Amino acid sequence: MQVHGVDFSAARSAGEKLWLASADDDGERLRVERVRPAADAYGPDREAAHAGLRAFVRDCEADAAVGLDCSFGLPRAVADAESWRALVDGFGDRFDAVDRLKGDCAERAKRRTGGERTYLKRATDARTGAQSPYHWLVAAQTFYGIRDVVAPLASEVSVEPMAPSPDATSLLEAYPAATLRALGLPSRRYKNDGDHPGAHERRETILEGLREWGVSLANGVERVLLDDTGGDALDAVVAAVATARAAREEFAVEDTDAYDPLEGYIYV
Repeated sequence: MQVHGVDFSAARSAGEKLWLASADDDGERLRVERVRPAADAYGPDREAAHAGLRAFVRDCEADAAVGLDCSFGLPRAVADAESWRALVDGFGDRFDAVDRLKGDCAERAKRRTGGERTYLKRATDARTGAQSPYHWLVAAQTFYGIRDVVAPLASEVSVEPMAPSPDATSLLEAYPAATLRALGLPSRRYKNDGDHPGAHERRETILEGLREWGVSLANGVERVLLDDTGGDALDAVVAAVATARAAREEFAVEDTDAYDPLEGYIYV
């Protein structure tokens, strides 16, 4: 089956940071055929890159799976929705900007906790070590990911595991850092060589570990992964690995205590 990993970006020049990895999975080996930035196909600006990503998912084969590195939902305490589908369908109307998402959810969290908490996590965030979806570090990812990609596609794809649909491309939430930790590989300081001495060597270690898991790389892919000092290309491949792992298990929920169907689920 075809498996794709997406390292998502909400930056104004999202096309330069949003990378896609495409691979073939035979159930034992994951062959990464291509890794490229969205800017190559869709342009560098955010609107074009996100529109291109939507079109890419729509063009996937029905039995393909796509792992996207952004939050698909919000903590139940601040979601203000009866179901996951209701949350994403009304997301754009409820939040008209990133600051509205951050501010509204933070205020709700404070009210629900008597002022003790600002950033609440989903059950799946706590399990994987992810940030709260509306934390200032990742709120833009959540806002643009849900509004521009997940919500428009929700009725056309099988969103795992919250809204499965037969005979449709599977779309799921990935978190590369958690996948790396699950595989016993470095999950920090493998990006930005100038800031982290040894980052290049850590990327080499990650690639070696991915090969041991069952990844093979088409000609030229390894050089792209090692030379991209930002780590976005490598994160896209790791997202593809998480997607393949999930697909092989038929998108089963590994830890039911860490899954709330309103909030979403991270596959590692």
